[in-house]
Amino acid sequence: MAVRRGFTTANSRAELRRLQQRLTALARMKERGTQSQEVETSAGAVEIKENAGIARIQLIFPGKPDDPTRRVLMANGFRWSPSQGAWQRHLNESGRYAAQRVLKTISGANAA
Repeated sequence: MAVRRGFTTANSRAELRRLQQRLTALARMKERGTQSQEVETSAGAVEIKENAGIARIQLIFPGKPDDPTRRVLMANGFRWSPSQGAWQRHLNESGRYAAQRVLKTISGANAA
């Protein structure tokens, strides 16, 4: 039985193309920088922070969110980060959309 040694070159062009696209996306994210905005909800003022340094979109609540709000956050891919003190997920278009969906849901759920 022969043992393969060395590097494989299978699919190297696709990998190179993927890495170039990733570098372009990271450069755009860094160029855009860290942005913050505050949104008033019935749960209080929630800060939405696009943290380009760690590539996360973060929702910062004034206190601990109630159970239904935490369920909505987790259902939309947000996870609690004790080191950041925020609910966060990966910073991309899906993350931005999920943040808006969460805020719309918790504002509507608490107002009704």
